[in-house]
Amino acid sequence: RSSGEMRTRHNMFRYGLYEVRMKAPMVQPDAPETDGNFVATMFVFRDGKFKHWREIDIEVTGDSSGALQSNVIYAENAFDFTIDMEDSERHKMPFNVRTDFHTYAFEWLPDRIAWYADGQLLREKKGGKNIPKLSAKIIMNLWMFDERALFGGKQIENNRFPMRSEYDWFRFYKWDGDADYPCAGMGDECLTEDDRYVSSNNPCDGIPQVGTVFGKEPCKASCV
Repeated sequence: RSSGEMRTRHNMFRYGLYEVRMKAPMVQPDAPETDGNFVATMFVFRDGKFKHWREIDIEVTGDSSGALQSNVIYAENAFDFTIDMEDSERHKMPFNVRTDFHTYAFEWLPDRIAWYADGQLLREKKGGKNIPKLSAKIIMNLWMFDERALFGGKQIENNRFPMRSEYDWFRFYKWDGDADYPCAGMGDECLTEDDRYVSSNNPCDGIPQVGTVFGKEPCKASCV
């Protein structure tokens, strides 16, 4: 199995409104009520377990036709994921996420994160604790767990491939109070050395891998 992903080039987005119109996949053709295993997403992300793990998620999952999860993940130099890094809530949508496009969004501000579906507030996290302050990349992807199906739905045996998550559009509205990100003209001149840490997405994007991973040089690949 392999999965598709779209992501921005740099850790250059921060406070503002992130909005996507998307439709989650069916795990079998023309069977929108059949549950399986997948995670269809829109989120911001930085570094992962290598340094500053910062993540704000909207995740549509395969365990029911109305399943959605909102997450904040916050950790420093974490070798593996542990549940105490995560502040998550499960939401039951009043519609089938697999049959039509719906608009999902989160608003990220210095002291507040709010999640929305079709303009309706789902959740609000207030206060500065574990609200990310560092810039991040925007990512949209579709992925499945391995045979253990630890997340995304237990009925992984129902999956039939290929599966398709559809994205109609994505929009980012910058918060006027952020004077630093994104860089002027959407360039990279404002990025710090820390912003550039292991920031390359693939060997063909022309972005150098800056820094080490647990004291070792990061893996290198060739563009072909």
